[in-house]
Amino acid sequence: MNQITFQNVYQTSTTAQFTVGERAATPDGREWVYVKCSTGTLAKGNVAIQDAVVAVDNFSSSVDALGRIVFLTSTNASWTVGAYADTIGVIDDGTGKGQVFKIKTNTVTTLELYPETALATALSSVDSDITIAREAYVTIAAVTSKVQGAVGIAQLAFANLDYGWLLTNGDGVVITGTQLVVGTNFTTGDDTAGQVIVGVTATGPYDAQNLGICLVANSAADMGALVRVNIR
Repeated sequence: MNQITFQNVYQTSTTAQFTVGERAATPDGREWVYVKCSTGTLAKGNVAIQDAVVAVDNFSSSVDALGRIVFLTSTNASWTVGAYADTIGVIDDGTGKGQVFKIKTNTVTTLELYPETALATALSSVDSDITIAREAYVTIAAVTSKVQGAVGIAQLAFANLDYGWLLTNGDGVVITGTQLVVGTNFTTGDDTAGQVIVGVTATGPYDAQNLGICLVANSAADMGALVRVNIR
C-alpha cells in the first residue's frame, strides 16, 4: 500500500493532489482513501457515503487501433471532461448487459475505458444503458438509515468540491448522536446527517453497517468520540 504523510491527511485542496479513489497508509498504520466532496460539505468526524450513481441510456461502442472495445458514446450525455476518470461502470440493460468496466477518462459524450477492461460485446445505441458508480466522490451520510455504504470518516472539515483523505481503518474521531459504549460498535442512523449511533444488538450486515468500535466514549450526545474505524 502507498505511504502518505500526516501533513497529507490533515489538509484539503480545491484541486486533486492524488488520484481520486487512491488508498494509502500513514506511518502509524492507519489507512485512508482519497476522495472528492462532490455534494455539500463535511465536518470533522462526519461519515461520508458515495454520492449518487450516474445513469445514462443508449450507448454505442467503438474500438481502438488494436480492435479493443474501449470507447462508449451516448448522445444523451453531457459531461465535464475527465469527471469520471478512474471510476467503475456497468452495462445494466440492453445489449451487452452485465459487463463491468473501469473508466480511464471521458469527453463530453464518450467514456474511454482502460484496455484491460475492454468490453467483450459491442453495445447498441438502441438499448444499451450504463450506470457509473463513483465511490470516491462523496457526500455526507443521510439521517436514519443504518445501511448506506459508508466510504470513510472525515478527520478535518471539507468544503464543497474539496479533495482530501477520509479515514477507513485506524483510530480517529466520529461525531455521534448518542453516547457510545466502550468496546461496542457504531453505525450510521442518527437524526443528524453525518453522525453515528451506538450499534444495535442482534443485527447483521443487512441491518446495519458496522463502522468500527468505541475506544473512549463521548460524555454527551452530538459530540466527538475516539473510535477505531474499520470500513472496508
